[in-house]
Amino acid sequence: MLLYAILLLLLGIVLVMAEAFIPSGGILGVLAAIVLVSSLVFAFKESDGVGFVFLGIVVVCVPAVVILGLKVFPKTPIGRRVILKPSVESPEDRGKAGVSDEDFSQLQGKVGKTATPLRPSGIIEINDERYSAVAEGELIDKGVDIIVVKVEGNSIVVEPRES
Repeated sequence: MLLYAILLLLLGIVLVMAEAFIPSGGILGVLAAIVLVSSLVFAFKESDGVGFVFLGIVVVCVPAVVILGLKVFPKTPIGRRVILKPSVESPEDRGKAGVSDEDFSQLQGKVGKTATPLRPSGIIEINDERYSAVAEGELIDKGVDIIVVKVEGNSIVVEPRES
């Protein structure tokens, strides 16, 4: 009986380790719990003293293995793929829209051409530079001459150029 108790205890600890490293949806954890309880049953059948020693081992080893797994798992190849990386933004920037620091105000009144259709947004070219722009009012086809009518932050608003 003691041999069965020892083997089940070792198997239970191995299953707890596997649960920490293998995403199984809790199946390995449930199996580990069943095996560890079975180990305790066999140990208590041997004697109360052996049963309490096994209970102490389970109480110490299972949390230690779980904590060790949580420390080691993020450093494994699977852990690096599964766990999200921490955000690099500061708490002040959290929730703010990403606004470019680039100043497009010098484009006000400039003439260019649409590189893609503007429905209502698309790409324009001014002096061989490409910019993201928005059509004011109507849709503009590709290859149409445009003029920048206003710049609001990093938003460039254009309309077709009158011939």
